[in-house]
Amino acid sequence: MSKKQMAAGAAGQEKNKDPYTFWNTLVFLMKGICRSDRKLLALMIVEAVCTVVTPYLGMYLPKLGVDLVTEQADPRRAALLLGAVTAVMAVSQMAGTMAVRAKTILQDRLRSHYRNRLFAKTLECDYEHVESAQWQRRYHEAREMSVNWGIWSGTTMMSEGAVKTFAAVFSFLLYGSILARLNPWLLVLLVALSMLHFLALRRAQKHEVDRILERSGIQHGRGYFRRQASDVGLGKDLRLYEMAGWIRGYFHHYREAHFRLRQDVQGHFYQAALVEAGTLFLRDAAAYLYFLWLACSGAITAGDFVLACSATASFSALVTQVSDSVGQMFQALPPLKRMRGYLDAADEPEPEPAAQPPAPGTAVSIEFRDVTFTYDGKSPVLDHFSLTIAPGEKLALVGVNGAGKTTIVKLLCGFYRPSGGEILINGTDIRQYRKEDLWQLISPVFQEATILPFTIAENVSMCAGKQTDQARVRECLETVGLWEKVRSLPAGMDTEMMRLEDEEGIMLSGGQKQKLLMARALYKDAPLLFFDEPTAALDPIAESETYEQFHLLSGTKTAVYISHRLASTRFCSRVVLLENGQVKASGTHEELLKNCPAYAEMFRVQSHYYRREAEVVL
Repeated sequence: MSKKQMAAGAAGQEKNKDPYTFWNTLVFLMKGICRSDRKLLALMIVEAVCTVVTPYLGMYLPKLGVDLVTEQADPRRAALLLGAVTAVMAVSQMAGTMAVRAKTILQDRLRSHYRNRLFAKTLECDYEHVESAQWQRRYHEAREMSVNWGIWSGTTMMSEGAVKTFAAVFSFLLYGSILARLNPWLLVLLVALSMLHFLALRRAQKHEVDRILERSGIQHGRGYFRRQASDVGLGKDLRLYEMAGWIRGYFHHYREAHFRLRQDVQGHFYQAALVEAGTLFLRDAAAYLYFLWLACSGAITAGDFVLACSATASFSALVTQVSDSVGQMFQALPPLKRMRGYLDAADEPEPEPAAQPPAPGTAVSIEFRDVTFTYDGKSPVLDHFSLTIAPGEKLALVGVNGAGKTTIVKLLCGFYRPSGGEILINGTDIRQYRKEDLWQLISPVFQEATILPFTIAENVSMCAGKQTDQARVRECLETVGLWEKVRSLPAGMDTEMMRLEDEEGIMLSGGQKQKLLMARALYKDAPLLFFDEPTAALDPIAESETYEQFHLLSGTKTAVYISHRLASTRFCSRVVLLENGQVKASGTHEELLKNCPAYAEMFRVQSHYYRREAEVVL
């Protein structure tokens, strides 16, 4: 093998190396604990110390009592000594219990800390991730297994496992030192038998970890059908199409799959329990017989016999505790690795240095220069698409569904990057703008009416109440013809919407929602207006009237109207017909009627829906 091949192989191994190890994941969690609330780390330390001290004192107390009795110690001295040890043990027990209880609330805060980070990542990530099924699956896995399973969440299990492991290992060494003083070979035998139990238990735990992702998928599917069954919006369809049995069937399928998975996992733990029973019998029998022989021969005192037996019993219990706590940490590792992978996922970097956006009030031009784009890497949605839109121009993009109209909007907004070619605003490639600067240039009105459970004013300004200019909101509502409706409400523009937070919230009609979206676009006052089939839910006549209102409100701004219907074409300065991701024809409405048979046929089929247009044709 050549040096070049060896270097390439080493580079490949380095690339495939998992960046999230057990230790750096533990450090990652400790940093999160410090950011969430440092008191949680302090309580974890207190709990770990008390977990070691309390059992040790409880184990040492009987030996002390037996020694005092056999030595016929002074009753007052014996009472003071036993009382002091008991008091220290009680304080330790109380401190440990208080730490555990106080820690519960802070563990909730830790999970909330990471839940907020995941939520923020979802809000701020590049838009292409939002429409990605793989990204949504990654988000679900990161959120559910890491923070949404309560005490079984990855964050909680890892932090709890760390405390228990530290306490168990320290106690293991402490008790082992007691046994080693009596007979080092006995300690070796106990450790060897304990390792058999440890390995059997770790095998079962590893099998459970290997199937945890499958368990998450089952729970996700079961949760999906539970949500569908309780979704108010689907209530009519579920009943009219008698889908209850179908939904129950899927729910039963996921329930049975979950039962079989748990049965398989518990089978492995049952085998580990058999190994534990066998090793426990051999370990404790050998130790107790040996200690009995030492006591009968006078090699150890009665107090030492009691201490040795207590240490052996505690030693045996610690093996299970160490295995459980280590297994708990490794079980938490995959969810935390998925969460870290999601949080560390890289977005498209911002340009450095970034181009300066056009000054406020400047009319903007748009140019698509030989743009190619595909969602799946195979079939192009836009195929060497070129189009120039002049400053202040009113352009209609029309075509059948799937022609690439909405994709053009997504590309212009920077939600996706073109596979080839470039998109220019005022002669500058949009990739040279910071995303925030680019988005400030665009006021969109999308097909989906995004109404949030905030006040009417906040839905217009898309800002918190304190940042909303009430006078400007009123002006925009008056301009679009919605102010009279809003003014008639008891709370006016401060009326809550959607009845999610307030039973008195208002529900707007389809036409009123479109007017609200127009007011939102006017409030933003961007130089480029995009109307992406916002009237698809309206009847054709109402759609035509709405587009005319859009046209009047756009003023001198550059405006692009997208539709597969032709209500927007009559008043636009230019109409572009798209077909298979390319410009099939371009011109005024009248020019396309004369020179483009495909456009003329589309308009002929639709014209009877538009009363005024129909009169022109006839």
